[in-house]
Amino acid sequence: MHNQPPQIEVEFEEDPEEQQRKKAEKLQSFGSSLSGQRDEWIRSRSSYGVDKRWIEDEDQYNGKDNVNKAASQMMTSVEQGYPVTTQGAKPHRSTVFIGMTRQKTNAAEARLADILLPTDDRNWGIQPTPNPELMGMSKDNKAAMDQQGQPVMGEDGQPARVRDVVKAVLEMANKKAKAMETEIEDQLVECGYNGELRKVIHDSAVLGTGVIKGPIVTNRTRKAWQPVTDQEGQTVHQVEIVQEISPASFRVDPRNVWPDPGCGESIHNGKGIYEREQVTSKQIRDLAKQPGFLKPQLRKVLEEGPKQSATLREMTDEDQRDMARLTYEMWTYWGEVDHDDLEAAGVERGDKDELRSTSACVVMINNTVVKAFLNPLDGGDLPYDFFIWEKVAGSCWGYGIPYLMRSQQKVLNAAWRQMMDNAGVSSGPQIVIKPGAIQPADKQWQLSARKIWYATDDIDDVRKAFSTFEFNSHQAELAGIIKMATELADAETGVPTIMQGEKGAAPDTVGGMQMLMNSANVVLRRLVKQFDDMATKPHIRRYYDYNMMYNEDEEIKGDFTIDARGSSALVVRDIQNQSFLNLLAAGANPIYGMYLDTQKLFEKALQAQHIDPAEVFKPEEEIEQIKEAQKQAASQGPPPDPAMAVAQLRAQAEMQQVQARGQSDMQELQVRQAIAAQEADMQIMQLEMTREIEMLKLSNSQNISLEKIKAQLADTAMKERSRKELFAAERDLALKTGSGI
Repeated sequence: MHNQPPQIEVEFEEDPEEQQRKKAEKLQSFGSSLSGQRDEWIRSRSSYGVDKRWIEDEDQYNGKDNVNKAASQMMTSVEQGYPVTTQGAKPHRSTVFIGMTRQKTNAAEARLADILLPTDDRNWGIQPTPNPELMGMSKDNKAAMDQQGQPVMGEDGQPARVRDVVKAVLEMANKKAKAMETEIEDQLVECGYNGELRKVIHDSAVLGTGVIKGPIVTNRTRKAWQPVTDQEGQTVHQVEIVQEISPASFRVDPRNVWPDPGCGESIHNGKGIYEREQVTSKQIRDLAKQPGFLKPQLRKVLEEGPKQSATLREMTDEDQRDMARLTYEMWTYWGEVDHDDLEAAGVERGDKDELRSTSACVVMINNTVVKAFLNPLDGGDLPYDFFIWEKVAGSCWGYGIPYLMRSQQKVLNAAWRQMMDNAGVSSGPQIVIKPGAIQPADKQWQLSARKIWYATDDIDDVRKAFSTFEFNSHQAELAGIIKMATELADAETGVPTIMQGEKGAAPDTVGGMQMLMNSANVVLRRLVKQFDDMATKPHIRRYYDYNMMYNEDEEIKGDFTIDARGSSALVVRDIQNQSFLNLLAAGANPIYGMYLDTQKLFEKALQAQHIDPAEVFKPEEEIEQIKEAQKQAASQGPPPDPAMAVAQLRAQAEMQQVQARGQSDMQELQVRQAIAAQEADMQIMQLEMTREIEMLKLSNSQNISLEKIKAQLADTAMKERSRKELFAAERDLALKTGSGI
């Protein structure tokens, strides 16, 4: 064997321009592959008639159909000065449109939004994941031991029980869950989550499908006033521009979203989803300032100019949808991406594995890839949620209220237009004239008041040349059709008249109204549960996953579950209010009060009345002072029995009444005694005057002097007094000795 000289491998560095060219070719191939898949998905949705149905639903919601559209186009032609001839013209018919669809849609949308988006509460919550093992240990009174078998000491220095340790663990989990809930709520408030959800509910009610997107990491810019100390030591406030990176949610027009046709009823079962946005050249230049965008690709897009998808343009031309022709189409794809395609876009994924699914986001403008990055969530979840108003079997697109009442809307329009036509015909007579027999005096054949007609000599009876005919009015029959169509629309849409604020034949009693409202909300209960399952739970779950992965605050992290409370909030408010009042009464009962937190119950009762407890409650310091005073009063002994206190007050009041009555009687007696004394004095005076007069009369009649008469009277009085004294003494002696003198 001959010795072979060693072979030396020489590595040549590839020209940078050649590397750039190959990279551009791979990116172009990547973009072509994505655009081909996108066009296929666009054609698939259009083949099911979804886009056409949406246009018809939106026209019906806005009070348009083919009849009044044609009439509107004719009137536009007349207003623009185009001649309109009578050749081939059809009889003029009514083109009015009853806006029942808009009324039903708005009523259902408003009712659902009022339930799902309360102003004083959230329709979701964060709860610790239930642990059956811990729940079973919550009543264990044994001493707690650590892994080394040593007793666990409590905060008081005493050995802790198992139940105490479990209680502490549960309290810590609840505290972290509350912190996570507050963090997510702050993020949702920052992006206007409730406002975006209202748009989603509107899309779902009108088109049958609403789309919410999030969490999407955004760079938010806001103004912040910061205190600054100047050279003189004075504090002034200056505005600063603060950059914040936080997750956000957005409503997406369902007409600009195309999921995988093979996803079935859930978009999360498909390969991915495309979203379309229209951007201007200025917005494209602004993208170059953001990290991750490929500047050479953005330059290429600007050099090419706006290009629209041929497939989408074909679909929209058929649907006659107005689209801006001078804007760029930016397509965002979320879903599975090939390993090699990601590396071509500058995303390193490591070794290739056929069993590993790579979820990423790719941004294209025209058909050029301008940005690619891995899905920030490890699970690869699509950041989209679809809310369906009325489900369609095997499809992720639903039916809205306009579609559900399309037939009845046509019946309403037909009956109403027929009524208008009938009213026009029956409002006046139909006139038959024989022109050769009569002639108008003013040469005009139009009817007017006090018009003169000339009859020819050939006619002997003018009634044979001029006659009128009346047509019957069928308003009552047509009104019955309209009423039946309205009732059928209520039944088909599940939006009864009472839900729109009209009483109708509802009973006058409170209980009857509550039962009727509860029955009317049955359909809405189903919608609320659908919203919880299709939007709230998966959406809030992704926010939870995002914060667990990227939030630096360890105090909010733990094993939690999402609690969607939309369905529980649907209980009729009146029934809730009555229940809260009953529970408050039960809270005052010492038997049931030990199980109820009366403060929380009172707060719930206020919230049911749409009253914020913070606005009516006393300050915390004042409440604490009142509680402390109550504790001190309780420590001094039990309070007196309320019944005894009431009895004492009643006895005191009665005593005061008796005293007042006695004083009044005493005063009356004194007055009567004074009056009696005055009357006695008057009688004595009268008697003395009478005696003097009689004595004068006796003196004059018997010629006896007045002094002699007085002496006789005094002698008689002395004898009478002596006799009385003797009689009194004899009576006293008889009482003492038993016998008289």
